Amino acid sequence: MEIKQPGFGKKLKALRLEKGLKQSDLAGGPVSISYISRIEGGTRIPSAATVLHMAEKLGVSIEELLSIDTAEDSWNATAATVSTLLADEDFPAIIEILQPYGADLSTQLPDGWDWQMTWARFRAHTELRDREGQRADLHQMVALTRRWDAPPLLARLLVDLSEVARALGDMGEALASAEEAISIANHIPPNANTLRIQCCLAMMAAETEAGLLHQASMRVPAVLDSAKEASPWMQARVYWTCSSVRVRQGAFQEGKDLIDLAISALPSRDNILGWARLRVAAISLHLRCSGSTSPVIQTWLKEASDVLGYVGEPVHHAELKAVAARIYLAEGRAAEAQSEAAAAESTGLLAFHDRLRTKLLRAEAAMRLGHGKEGVGLAEEVADEAESAGYLELAAEAWKTVALAQKTPPAA
Repeated sequence: MEIKQPGFGKKLKALRLEKGLKQSDLAGGPVSISYISRIEGGTRIPSAATVLHMAEKLGVSIEELLSIDTAEDSWNATAATVSTLLADEDFPAIIEILQPYGADLSTQLPDGWDWQMTWARFRAHTELRDREGQRADLHQMVALTRRWDAPPLLARLLVDLSEVARALGDMGEALASAEEAISIANHIPPNANTLRIQCCLAMMAAETEAGLLHQASMRVPAVLDSAKEASPWMQARVYWTCSSVRVRQGAFQEGKDLIDLAISALPSRDNILGWARLRVAAISLHLRCSGSTSPVIQTWLKEASDVLGYVGEPVHHAELKAVAARIYLAEGRAAEAQSEAAAAESTGLLAFHDRLRTKLLRAEAAMRLGHGKEGVGLAEEVADEAESAGYLELAAEAWKTVALAQKTPPAA
């Protein structure tokens, strides 16, 4: 029999992984684990007896074990198909074609393919708004990247993991991932300013939602300074995040000034979707500052609505409904606020924090409509869920809503 390396070693490893076996499971008699490792690495050509032994252990015929071209052709075809599907933006098909390889691609695909295929699946999960899928893929990519000397890549993945965990309501993982990302970013070359800003923003966002406002506020001066040489979109993100910190601290004027800077920093031609989403965020922050609407808020709402009507995805429309509900409540239109908030929640697309805040808005609307018991019940649900997830700032706000409702006499 003619055995060609490294093709035989790749086929042996692929079959072993496909059957969920370890190298030790193939060992026995004259075949040691180290010998199998060298065969899989392509540095040893096995004897006929060894091939027969491993075929029996794998439960396959010798012919199948020796058919190395079939395995490589299959992997090449899968990778080429996934690349084409990415170009076509056929994301459901990517999930489907990788399904047979199982949840953990790193145990089923040969070295060199696992990271790329996991990244492709992560991109598909991102576009499909499957946050649990995103988190699982990020865990795998982080584990694979730790094997290499690639600190910037690892830090970037940890930023993504922090943001996904925060959207899922896992503040523990959001904080831990952002903290590790910052630690890595502090030791990378000085020219990686954008990555350092991204790490800092992830940390500030997690700290703010966890109620760690003092820690988040301490980062504001440095991140504002670092944004001076950043791109317009990154500058806008910095001002946006810092505004959120200041507003939650009660520094409303500074918060409004910062979100106004964010609006002016980003021309629509640079990032039209980001331009629209920034206006949605600006509306929420302005309403938290003053509690009332204004002509500029109405302008932002129209601008965001117009753009998202063309380029927005379902999640952006859900976010727009949520902010419209806030405007209705500020205008005293409680019934419309309640209806719009319920519609936003029902999409199932809002991030954890946005979903709870929208539910709290429903509670406030119910109270204004004279349904105090319903409102208190909703606010208590928000408080309990936020508290359990570590969103202490939101939990405190929900408990305050409950307390105020219980002190207020029912409407006549």
